[in-house]
Amino acid sequence: MKYIMVILCCLLLFSCSRPQPHTLIIGLIKPALNHLPLQYALENIPGDHSAYKIEYFHSGWETNEALVAGRIDVAIMPFTYIWMDVSQGKKVKIISFFERESDGIIASSQFTSLAQLQNGKLGVLKSSTLEIIPEMVFNQKHLKLPEIVPFRTPMDMAAALQAGEVDALSYYVPSIFNLPADFKIINWYGSTFPQHTCCNIAATEKAIKLKKDLLKDFLGTLKNSLSQFHSDREQVIATAQKFYGLERKNVMQSLEHTGYILGLQGAGIEFEQKAAELMFAKGYLKRKVKADEVYYPLQP
Repeated sequence: MKYIMVILCCLLLFSCSRPQPHTLIIGLIKPALNHLPLQYALENIPGDHSAYKIEYFHSGWETNEALVAGRIDVAIMPFTYIWMDVSQGKKVKIISFFERESDGIIASSQFTSLAQLQNGKLGVLKSSTLEIIPEMVFNQKHLKLPEIVPFRTPMDMAAALQAGEVDALSYYVPSIFNLPADFKIINWYGSTFPQHTCCNIAATEKAIKLKKDLLKDFLGTLKNSLSQFHSDREQVIATAQKFYGLERKNVMQSLEHTGYILGLQGAGIEFEQKAAELMFAKGYLKRKVKADEVYYPLQP
């Protein structure tokens, strides 16, 4: 009897520790500004957010690995990973666009333009938007692509730039403003592709099937956040300062180059399809993927 009670207690503890169907597990890239509206909502907009369980990751790679493994239900992350996942038969979908722009190129002082950088070395985050979009920019401007040096994490990229191993980085806000002052931003991708998609909201097909109402509620939370986001600017800045540990100046600079729009607008789909064509040519997609395989429109 004693052993039976021990087994029952272990089973009870195990079942309590497992995520329940009424819990939505959300994956976020901690250093990225792409989830600022969610942080703002959680801290400033009244409502019951008890259904959300947030897991933080250091990079898009880690976040994507957790998503395809089913350890999280939904994530805010670069769209490139989802196109790669779908090409490999992974059961994930993009349910909405979200963060726009936010990326650019920061270079050492001897480089002041993209044209000068053509013969330099550009550090990128492998297979992410930080690799694909700059190549789209150089192609659009009919410039030769610099030598591409891929990295696995943003931290490795920053260290390589400061060590002189690369001449420039394809980087993102707010981290692009945290590098030493002797490095200068020479291009924002939004100047070539205004309001381009960057980080989307992606979910597992299992979550779409079993937690659709929670996903809709999550999108509704983001929609409510964006409805106040611009009118409550001071509180948005305060939230960013608190969560990311940024100076006010860096928050304001970051917001100047970042937008947030929900939905699956045609222009965004077209942009991502062009990016996917480039990814296929580079061998990042296992096969050509159709848009209807990638997107699952979900309204809050």
